[in-house]
Amino acid sequence: MPRLADRSCYVLELSVQPGGSRWAETHTYSDPAHIRAWLEVFCSNDSGFSAYHAIWYGATLGIWIVQAGDVVDFIDVYPHIFARLGDAPPVPLADDAGCRTLVRAWRKSDAEEEGNEEVEQDDDEYDDEDFATYESMKLELDWEAIASKLPPLVEPRIMPGQATRIRLSKTLPEVASYLEDDSIEFGSYEHESGEELEPPFSLPASNEDDDEDEETED
Repeated sequence: MPRLADRSCYVLELSVQPGGSRWAETHTYSDPAHIRAWLEVFCSNDSGFSAYHAIWYGATLGIWIVQAGDVVDFIDVYPHIFARLGDAPPVPLADDAGCRTLVRAWRKSDAEEEGNEEVEQDDDEYDDEDFATYESMKLELDWEAIASKLPPLVEPRIMPGQATRIRLSKTLPEVASYLEDDSIEFGSYEHESGEELEPPFSLPASNEDDDEDEETED
């Protein structure tokens, strides 16, 4: 039966597995600049959701490398995004304990300002008041460090309007992911809602070509 072509791409995944919060974005492109643009959107930390998902839920934040349909690597971006809160020094998201300490310290500071000395700084339970803390966080992206880890893509690279088969290797690191042995389309999608996401950049016209997409029979 006809099958999709094997193309190359970068897939930025920003997701949380079901259980309290559901968030499942994939951003599939062949230009690193487009991956960077979506990471900058993430680091804008709109309403605090990015910091909240990363620090409280341990969201999957990384880039899958797909070469001619084979998923060959996963680049974790946690070490290259830093949380900053007030005058405290920035803490890499990879330092989970350090980030949570930052949140607890801010919680204690707020409590002391309100005259409440009963709040324990080492309290690791979720507090509704913490969301204001996540919203106040600044997330700083070290794109140069990430870009240095991105390999060139082999041809053919995915283009607007196209899709590619993807095959996951058993040698890949274990990552909670929405990526499966199936196919993926160019562009940005929220898989829980099924919504196509509007990119923060303009794209060339779609390159839909049925003769290219459906190759020889298996």
